[in-house]
Amino acid sequence: MKLLRIILLLINFIVGLGALAGGYACLIDPVTPLGATTEMLQGSPFSTFLIPGIVLFGLFGVGNLLCAIFLLKQYNYLGYVAGLLGGSMIVWIVVQVLIIKTVVFLHVLFFTIGAMQGLIGLALLYKDGLFPWSLIKKRRL
Repeated sequence: MKLLRIILLLINFIVGLGALAGGYACLIDPVTPLGATTEMLQGSPFSTFLIPGIVLFGLFGVGNLLCAIFLLKQYNYLGYVAGLLGGSMIVWIVVQVLIIKTVVFLHVLFFTIGAMQGLIGLALLYKDGLFPWSLIKKRRL
């Protein structure tokens, strides 16, 4: 379990810092952040990268860094936080792929990272005997 916590801590720091940087770039230049053009957003509900930048900065940047702090402080419900962030990352990537209608290596990488984060969250919930595992254990008895 210690190895899973170390992996989760690395994921939280890498994703968190990257999302803060990418989100900040979208906030200060919502039209062409890091060279991306708004043409990528055609067919989406957004005309600029401002709203996606806010989500990227807040949910994935701040959220992952908070998860890292919770991990270091031995927060009892860390599994829920990690699972929520992992599931959110998967949804974020799927929606992004549907909007820009292309798949690149980074989409596959971050989808995989989100899945790992979610599975680690489930493992932590199992270890602590929290929902949904508490219900499964009760049914077995």
